[in-house]
Amino acid sequence: MERKEYSMMDVAPTVSAVLGLPVPAQAKGKPIAEMAQDLAGVPRVAVLAPDALGEFAWSLWKQEMPFLRSLHARRSILLRSVMPSITPVNFATMVTGTDLEGHGVRSRELPFACETLFDVVRRAGGKSAGIGLDNYTGTMLLARHADIAGNAGRGTDDDVADLILRIAAEQQPTFLIAQLGRVDDTFHKHGPSSPAVAPMLRDTDARLGRLVEGLTALQYGVILLADHGQHDVLGPDGKVTGGSHGTDSDQDCLVPCTWSAGAQAA
Repeated sequence: MERKEYSMMDVAPTVSAVLGLPVPAQAKGKPIAEMAQDLAGVPRVAVLAPDALGEFAWSLWKQEMPFLRSLHARRSILLRSVMPSITPVNFATMVTGTDLEGHGVRSRELPFACETLFDVVRRAGGKSAGIGLDNYTGTMLLARHADIAGNAGRGTDDDVADLILRIAAEQQPTFLIAQLGRVDDTFHKHGPSSPAVAPMLRDTDARLGRLVEGLTALQYGVILLADHGQHDVLGPDGKVTGGSHGTDSDQDCLVPCTWSAGAQAA
């Protein structure tokens, strides 16, 4: 079945629609109707992003990810990353609804040049959380601007998952966004088509299952997506030597997206 394609700029307007809040002021995207309808009624939203798990890798390895495959069997769309297809730019787009020209975040150390979901939630009296690993976009950009800064140190994506669930249970932020950065690291090292990435993806699938179960029990609507994809880098002998991204190719820009309704909307 052919899936509908939307823009990464549509994520923030969709979160706003689900939460019944205004869209960030400079947003260029529009709410994704089917997602907003499915998640209607949840009091909180969590955006979970396995970094670089794009459509190219997903099409190759989805048999290794039964939990995520089960979600996509029910609800599945494609998102197109904004350019350049790199992490800080597209995480910034997720929380602003605009592209690089609008938000100005070319690198994770920079400030936002426009309103974000963090601002919108804060103005409505709620709190937001940004979560990731130390020195990654999840901490250096998202946590820096959120009300609750979740830094899992130099650990693993399991450490990030543990922190997500702890923050969600103890502080219940209205909006939570988290980067699972080790997926991108593994793809860069081996290349997204290398069989060497399969164990990491199996672990990621189990981790996402644990997160969705825990978060939906806390009445979160959970959105699962990636910031960008990756393509293989080939050596002189034509063999895959690693992975990269940043181009306007479908391999770098198209990412699968699915979602799971919280308890109130199940």
